[in-house]
Amino acid sequence: MFLLPKGNPLYENIPVSKVNLPEMLDKLNFGGFTGYLRFTFAGTQGVLFFESGKLISAMLEKNDGSKLTAIEAMADVCAMMLAGIGTVDVFRLSKDLTMCLHASLHGEMLYKGQEIKLVDMKALLDKMKNDKLNGCLRIYTDEHTALILYKDGAPLGFFHDGSQDIETTAGESQKIAGLPGAKLDILSTKTAEELMNYNLLEVVNISKLWESAQGKHQAEQDRSRRENEERDHKLVVAKLVELEDDLKEIATAYVGKMGRTLIEKEFALLGGRQCLMSKDGVTKLLSGLEKGAKLLTSSSKIQEMLKSLDSEISSRTGN
Repeated sequence: MFLLPKGNPLYENIPVSKVNLPEMLDKLNFGGFTGYLRFTFAGTQGVLFFESGKLISAMLEKNDGSKLTAIEAMADVCAMMLAGIGTVDVFRLSKDLTMCLHASLHGEMLYKGQEIKLVDMKALLDKMKNDKLNGCLRIYTDEHTALILYKDGAPLGFFHDGSQDIETTAGESQKIAGLPGAKLDILSTKTAEELMNYNLLEVVNISKLWESAQGKHQAEQDRSRRENEERDHKLVVAKLVELEDDLKEIATAYVGKMGRTLIEKEFALLGGRQCLMSKDGVTKLLSGLEKGAKLLTSSSKIQEMLKSLDSEISSRTGN
């Protein structure tokens, strides 16, 4: 995932469910913000870089290493935010640091995967100075990474995984460089002024992306709700069918084979077994059964039957 210093935090760990992205970006734009937004989702991280209120880059990276940039990254950020699980941080940085960190993600790769022990570091650093490099030198092993940030060929500071902000000494970077198998990359970028010529907010209609993501999210919620309702309905129907069969058996035990017929007749009059789902329906069912059973058995047995039926219905439906 992205290796970035916190700088000056404006907001930290804000739930994305509380953020309207177009509104937030508008505020940063009009406020001339320089720095970055970091979005943290499950297995995914996104970062948006601002330079003097202009959105100069957007990138989304997943745990599997796959990356999206620009409009594709913005579209996925919108979708994940509306899913409601994740956080956003906003950190202010200087223009020079923003430029160098932008290089670490988007810069032109001048050297890649060079083993440090095979590199003449003095000659390489002299070349970076003479070429007035804007960008960063990345030193890394499988477990550790450090960035040395450059402006006009001169180091601005040092940053490594585990630190919170830019450091002024190269101690940790030198330690990583001395580890077995350490490698380096060199990435260059344009000046801060040149980067400001590109503004994603002018290229991408963030409001439209957000509205589109909202529509898709709502459609997904509606589909999920319908599926849940259909599943619940099928489950209720299955339970009512089972309950009807059990009620018929109870009625048969008290009044013989006519018990099944009485149950079926009352259900037909009350619109089906769905009547078992309301107290009023159950009351009408039991009243009808009481009347229908008068010529079939004694009053005491009828009351016992009604009590058994009512208890069974109540225990299964709550009515």
